[in-house]
Amino acid sequence: MAKKQARIGVRRGSSEPPFRWDIWILDRAFEEAMSFLSGPQYRHLAQQFQELARQHDPTHSATISLDAVEDFFELRDWGGVLHPRNVRVFFGVDKKARRIIVLGAIDKRNDGPTLLGDKTRMRVRWRRYSRGELE
Repeated sequence: MAKKQARIGVRRGSSEPPFRWDIWILDRAFEEAMSFLSGPQYRHLAQQFQELARQHDPTHSATISLDAVEDFFELRDWGGVLHPRNVRVFFGVDKKARRIIVLGAIDKRNDGPTLLGDKTRMRVRWRRYSRGELE
């Protein structure tokens, strides 16, 4: 049996108001995030994903900064509890399964667009999930 590569963050239907989407967090994404985030910083970002999971369309939000990156997305946040970090959390949306898949996180240190290497790493993870190679 293959090693489990993702954990469930929330299940749709749970909580009040209810989550409309499951959240799956790839183990690599969790490890990346915890390599530079403190507990309160991680909880702050987790709460933002929980808010997205309550939306009809988690790729659009009036309160959370999101950008499309090819066929996946990045949540952008900085300052406040994240100070001095400029964090990007990448995720894909599996509409058929009603699942948000957290692909990875970076502490962005450059000005301008996200580095090509980071985008490529997330693209590979999204493609692997899309082909059913990650569970």
